[in-house]
Amino acid sequence: MHWSRQNQERAGFFRHGFPNVLGARQPITQETTMTVLLVLVTILFFLGLDWAVRRSRERKGIAAPTVAVSPPPALPVRIPDGIFFARSHTWLNLFPSGKVRLGVDDFVGRLLENPTIVYLKKAGEHVNRGEPMLLLKENGHALTVRAPISGTILSDNPDLTEHPEKMREMLFSDGWAYTVKPDATTQLRTLLFGEESHHWIQGEFARLRDVLAGVKGAEGLAPALLQDGGVPVSGLIRTAPDEVWHRFEHEFLTEA
Repeated sequence: MHWSRQNQERAGFFRHGFPNVLGARQPITQETTMTVLLVLVTILFFLGLDWAVRRSRERKGIAAPTVAVSPPPALPVRIPDGIFFARSHTWLNLFPSGKVRLGVDDFVGRLLENPTIVYLKKAGEHVNRGEPMLLLKENGHALTVRAPISGTILSDNPDLTEHPEKMREMLFSDGWAYTVKPDATTQLRTLLFGEESHHWIQGEFARLRDVLAGVKGAEGLAPALLQDGGVPVSGLIRTAPDEVWHRFEHEFLTEA
């Protein structure tokens, strides 16, 4: 079979590939095919990305449904910011001078009604952490409050002995008991502060309910606490039997 020159050129075209501008022929290889596919995939990727961005911008124009968030439950006692708390149920306020003013916390104050306050330390005396420093007497019973830190007593608050109600009504202003110069302010690192104080005091009310429920003769006191560990009746342990007072002091006032 004799092919014309035109047919011969066509056959060479398909056998050897496309001619370039210089007349040289480039064969169609696997590498060329992969390059073309890569270009197509890249184009499709950017088209898809552009569509996703546009869709996202459209959705942002739609307001998301609001979800009502319940506020945290109110604390049953006062836990102000900037105040340190000891597990022996005393509070401490640190002054820029380095001295500390301290008193009995609201947890203990709410359980008593009108206690007689007796200071066990005088100005100029040294007190060690965990040492008795205050007595709270009521209805023939007494609770011993222990020092949350070690230091030198600078002064006591004589107005508190005459007006013990200030321990409840003006606790963190006029309801303080002692002013102390700490042996070292680094002792405050062992105390509770901020959010940690909030969690701790909530657990203390739950623990108190369990303690009262386990003391013979105190069965009627536990219901006076709310089921969620809330506010107790004022003077809750005033008429309680001796065992309640002993257990309360042992469980709550001995951890400095």
